[in-house]
Amino acid sequence: MRALRSSPDTKLPNGDEAFLSGTALRQPADALGPRAHQTIARIIEATRDVFLTRGYPGTTIDEIARVAEVSRASFYTYFPSKREVLLAVGAYAASESMGAIEHLAERGSTRAGMIQWVSDYFDLLDVHGSFAFAWTQAAHEDEEIRTAGMKRHLSICRRFGTLLAQTAGRTAEQPAMLGLVAASALERSWSYSQLYADTIERADVIAQAAHALWGIARQPSARTVR
Repeated sequence: MRALRSSPDTKLPNGDEAFLSGTALRQPADALGPRAHQTIARIIEATRDVFLTRGYPGTTIDEIARVAEVSRASFYTYFPSKREVLLAVGAYAASESMGAIEHLAERGSTRAGMIQWVSDYFDLLDVHGSFAFAWTQAAHEDEEIRTAGMKRHLSICRRFGTLLAQTAGRTAEQPAMLGLVAASALERSWSYSQLYADTIERADVIAQAAHALWGIARQPSARTVR
C-alpha cells in the first residue's frame, strides 16, 4: 500500500467525518464539475508541498497559487482562506489515515507484518505528513481550526489504539490515548527520518518504530502500573 498524490479525478471528501467543516469550500463538493475537482486537487497538492517546507505560519495564498499554477482568483473561487484549504488537506489526510489504520489488524499480529505496516504508513506520511505538523501549528493559534480537527483526530486515534491493542489480543482501556501516543511517535520518527536522511537509514527507523509499536501493544495498562 503506497499512498499516492491526488489524481485529477479525485473527489473531495466532505462532512465532519472527513475533517472538513461545511464552510471549507465555497461550493458543496457534490455540486462541482470535473474541471473544478482538478483545480481543487492541484491546490490541495500544492498546499501540502508548501506546508512541508514552510509550515502553516509561513505558507501564503500567493505561494500556494504559484505552486499550483493557478491564479489567486482561482484559489478564492473554491477556498475563502488559508484556514479552509488546511481543512481540505485534512479531509484527504484523515480519510487516507483511517484506511491505513484498518490494515493494522490483519498485519500487526506478527513482527514482520508490523514492520510492513509501519513502512506503508511512512509512505502515507510522505504525502500527508506535512498536514499533521501544519495543523498542530495552526491549532495553537486558531481555536476554530483546533475545534474543527480535534474530534476527528481523536476518533482516528481511538480506532488506532483499539486495533493496536487487538494485535496483541488485548482490549485497550484508553484506546484514544494509546493511539495518540503511537501516532505521535510514528509522525515524529517519520519527520526525523526525513530530516536526517543523509545520516540514518529509513529502513532502520521503520524497524525501530515497528519494534516500539509491538512493545506498546503488549505493555500493561498505564492504570495498572500506577
